[in-house]
This record gives sequence, structure tokens and C-alpha cells, in this order.
Amino acid sequence: MAGSPEIQKQIEHFLEKQGPQLSTSLINFLVSNYSIPGDTARKRLSRLKFPITKIKGLFSGNQAFYHLQHQYKKPEFYDALIAAFDSSGKQYYAIVQAIEFHYGYIKKEQIAAYSASPVDKLRGHKKIDNIINKLIELGVLYEESDYYKLNPFISIKENFNHFKAVETAKNFVLIQFNDWARNIGLISYNTGTFYSQFGKFAWSFVSPSYVTTLTRFNNSNIVQGFVIADILIGNRIDLKTIQFFIQKIDVVKTLRGLSNFLPFLIIDEIEIETLKYLKGKGIILGFVDQLFGSEYKELLKSLINTVTNAGAILKKNPQAYLNLIEKLDKLVGGKTNNLRGDLFELAVGYYHSNFCQSLDIGKLINYEGQIREIDVFATYADKLVVAECKGYKNRIGKSQLEDWISNKILIIRKWILQQNLYSNKKIVFEFWSSGGFTDDAKEFIKNIKTRKYELVFIDEKGLIEKSRDIPSKKFKDILRQYYLKEI
Repeated sequence: MAGSPEIQKQIEHFLEKQGPQLSTSLINFLVSNYSIPGDTARKRLSRLKFPITKIKGLFSGNQAFYHLQHQYKKPEFYDALIAAFDSSGKQYYAIVQAIEFHYGYIKKEQIAAYSASPVDKLRGHKKIDNIINKLIELGVLYEESDYYKLNPFISIKENFNHFKAVETAKNFVLIQFNDWARNIGLISYNTGTFYSQFGKFAWSFVSPSYVTTLTRFNNSNIVQGFVIADILIGNRIDLKTIQFFIQKIDVVKTLRGLSNFLPFLIIDEIEIETLKYLKGKGIILGFVDQLFGSEYKELLKSLINTVTNAGAILKKNPQAYLNLIEKLDKLVGGKTNNLRGDLFELAVGYYHSNFCQSLDIGKLINYEGQIREIDVFATYADKLVVAECKGYKNRIGKSQLEDWISNKILIIRKWILQQNLYSNKKIVFEFWSSGGFTDDAKEFIKNIKTRKYELVFIDEKGLIEKSRDIPSKKFKDILRQYYLKEI
């Protein structure tokens, strides 16, 4: 039987050749190569020394993840770690799956809903905060603005514009689902909430319900039931994708004293095998076309495509944007006001598309590791326009403008100056606010002095003036309906 130095040497060689491994794999290696019992192999692993290191407490069966020191946070480390999560760390793998499904990004406020981890203390389960913190510590997750993304070493299809498009579509569908549920009396009116809690877990949609089969009595008091839902649209859905939802449902079913609930999974399309599996679990599948009409699914695809490829579409075929808004209005009876914020940058982009040479919507730039998003990036013959777009009713305050200048303009301008393509162009930073500006913001604007770039602030009156630059009644109608009281 080989001694500890020989075991150390062979495992170092094994890890060098095969990459990082879970302890089960190393035990099998020792048992098969040295004919020693499993318990003895485990003891040998506990005696391993530098440069072999391990990560504990994340995997089922009390397994550890072994790697060589020089492999730590390298591509081979992350490849093996994600595989280990897939096989033996489901709570961690659910986060990776969720971000992959959403094209490389997920909003911070949503991540709990797409995990299998509780938001409150629950015996036998790690809270979502602990999961997230550990993934950040390991470098699996990065925080950027209001969303999380995966380490670049983790190979997935990353597309920020597609992520934003799916987010826009999801927001739209959830609002439609809320309307549908309350209109048929399934939920109480004006009680639906988004990305909130039920049964110690987060869900995309939660609402009380007084439908007879969901309510029960405690003594003489009625106990309301609940309708809960998660949403998966805009990407391929398979058995792995939906496991977070099933795991949440299975745990919630075991909680004592919890209200009765009706679970929905809102989807646009799904594999047959996954469909059968979910039906066998008693899950109600809310296909968007069956809930809201046959044209709805195609309209969502059009919405996602338009937002994903907004820059190219607005420049080559700006009419497509106007047509999309018109179709949305006709199909959902004017409820597209819920999309006003999500689609405002398209309206600003539409304006610039009539005059500029090229256009980007939702452009991500990276200056020395600092990521910033540009809502509208328009290239003219003599200038660059970088537009920040806020299409909401609330007015923008002084602090928001200060943050924009110090946190975004500073970094974006440095990035622009590094690009030879733009070296001779004037830089114009625009702030479009359909809700206008507060008094302290207006005073701040008056006193701003800068020579390095031009600042332009566009409020409600500015929108009216801009609309007159374009001979399009449809565009004026869109601004009037969504962003202005009158034009």
C-alpha cells in the first residue's frame, strides 16, 4: 500500500491532468488504483497538503472540491466547479442556470425567485443571501449595476440586449397575468405583487385568493389561499431549467400551517418531455397564447426581437418600432402604458435614427473593468450623442443627476476617448426625462459648467419640441399616450 507522500504525488498528478475534482472522484481513484477501502481513502484525502486545496460545505454527501492552488479561479477551475454544482450542489447550480437562461444576466431583485433557496430561515436550507455571497466570493458571480452576471471564464451565450428584451417581455406578461387572474376572480383585486414572498421562498408573482377550493377555516376565521407563479419565456425550457420551480414547490408543500396555494408556471413554449413531467407534478402551465390569445405569442417574439436588435431596426426600418407599438395597443387594449419605462429608450432611439449615421440601444462599454450601460448611443458626422432615458412620471432629482455625471459620464467619456474611431467628434451627453426635473435639479442644471463635453437636458417641453422635428403623427401619438399629457 502506498504511503501518504506517494498518494499526495499521485493525486497532484491526477488533478493536474484531469482538473479539479469532487472528493467522491478522488476516493474512486484511490480505491481503484491502490485497492484500499473507501474509509481509508477518505482519511488519506484529509491528509493532503499544499499545493492541493479544497472547498467544503457546498456539496451534498459532505463532499469537498479539490484543486491545485495554481488552478484556483482559472477556466479549468470554473468548468469543474459548475459541473460539481450540477451533480452535487443544486442550490448553487440553480443560480447558474437562471443566469444562463436569461442570456448571461439576471436582475438582483429577481434572483431569489429563480433559485431553490429560501429568503427566510428554513431548517435544512441555506438562505439565498448566503448562496449569493459564496458565489461572489468564489468569483462565479459578479455584481454590475442592478443585476448579476457570471464570470467570463464560464462559457455561456451572453447577450445583454437579449436579456433586456426578455425582461421587457416578462414585465409585460406578468402584468397581463395579473389582469387575467383578477378579471376571472381567481385573485383579489389589486393584491397581486411581483417578485415577492410566499412560504419562505420568492416567486415572480404572488396574490391572495378567496376561491372556495383554496380557502379554509381556522376556528371561525377564513384563511385565504394564494396564487403563485414563476415565468420562463424567451429561451429553451428543459427539465434542468424548471428544477428550481419544482424544488420550491416540493419544499413549500411540507411547511406546516401554510395557506393552500395554486402554482402556475408561465411559459411560451416547452419540450414535450418537460411538459409531461410538469403535468405529472400537478403544475398548471400558463401558455401565453392560451391565456391571452393566439396572436400574443407572436407579438411577444416581435417585442423581444425589436428590443434585442433595436439599434439596427430603428436605423434601417424605424417604421417597425411604430408598427410594434400599434400592434401592442390593439392586442391588449391600451395596457401598454405598463411598458412606458422599458420602451422609452426606443422612442429616444427612434428620434435619433432619423438624423444619425449609426445607432446602438442598450450598449455596454467596459473601461478598465468598469462596466456602464448606454441607453442610446448615436453617431453623427460631427458628434456622438450619449443619451440617458427615464420614461417615468416621477421627476428626476438633483442627486440622480449628480450620480449620472460622476458615475456614468466620467467613465463613458474616458472610454470614448480611447476609441480612435471617435477621436475627432464632439461628445454630447443627453438626459431625457419624460417626468421632468425637480426644482433643485433645475437649479443644479443652471449652474453646471463644463468645457470637455456638452450637456443637454430634455423634459416634457423638450419632448414636445423634439416631436416637431419629425413629420410622424404616429410618433407624436406614442409620446402623447405614454409620456406626455398633451402635444
